[in-house]
Amino acid sequence: MATTEIPTELSDLIRIATDVRGAILIYERNVVVFANSEARELHHQHDWSTVITFDDIFQVGVARGRIAEPAILADPEAHLAYAKMARARELSFQFRRNYDGVPYDRYHTGLNADWNAQIWVPVRRSVYDADDSSVPSLQALSMRNRAQATMAALLERMGVAAAVVTADARLVDSSSLMVRHLRIGGVLERGLGNKLTCGDAQSAARLHQAIAAVAGGRNGEALVPVCDGAAVQLVAVMPAREGQAIVVMQDLARPEPLQEILISAFGLTKTQAEVAVRVAAGESAEEIAAALDRKLGTVRRQIATSKEKIAVGGQQDIARVVTRAATLFGGIPPLNS
Repeated sequence: MATTEIPTELSDLIRIATDVRGAILIYERNVVVFANSEARELHHQHDWSTVITFDDIFQVGVARGRIAEPAILADPEAHLAYAKMARARELSFQFRRNYDGVPYDRYHTGLNADWNAQIWVPVRRSVYDADDSSVPSLQALSMRNRAQATMAALLERMGVAAAVVTADARLVDSSSLMVRHLRIGGVLERGLGNKLTCGDAQSAARLHQAIAAVAGGRNGEALVPVCDGAAVQLVAVMPAREGQAIVVMQDLARPEPLQEILISAFGLTKTQAEVAVRVAAGESAEEIAAALDRKLGTVRRQIATSKEKIAVGGQQDIARVVTRAATLFGGIPPLNS
């Protein structure tokens, strides 16, 4: 890869790419002069010790079926020529395109005909919100991701790996811990057609049946025993938006208690954290007041304060994943504790 000094206007985008958890490629006259680790992972078929060009990435994407859009495949060379012309003439534009069956928001920033950059961000829609085909600005995406970063880290600290899948088990999105699990194999694996599966055929059948039932609305939640060859581990399947499900598994190592996580991550007091985990476990304010021998008004204020602290910045969806995963795997203490 070239060692040319990158203009400041483009090198500043490297930090932005980190904020939005994206892959960034910086080009000088069609040659990649910088690619972060996410970009190298995304385009892992290339030998990054050699010179890589825009043409190389596009042509490999077409040849290996990573690009499947009919309009492009009808005349790849013409599309490549158009894309190169657009990169040379346009200072800034953004669009959405599938790659390996995964939708990416693509952000192009150009200085002139010689210098430009692309940031690739996998579309991470809220699994509880309606479909949205619009491409958010990099600034809006950065703010949203920063707000959700703390909650996403809770999944890691609890040892919970999560993935969003379609009714036929095709992967839509994965937490970083789930990505690591899928790379090394074990309890869960990435199978043909980018589908979540297991090495054990019977476990795979049970998992796929549970995913189809939950994503299709026939079941609310399911715990599936999965054999990894040495032990049996529980995998939870929870509902997401229509036609999708969330699959979560927990490391066998004892996770950090949810109550302690809420205190350290969001500044909850011990009493607020006690109330928060009970709400997550399904108790009403009246039941909590009776169990903890507190006034009902005090408990309601603690619930409201806890929700404000945890949900700042639109983090409610990840919070729901965390608390439900904790409930399913016993991360929340028994209600009589």
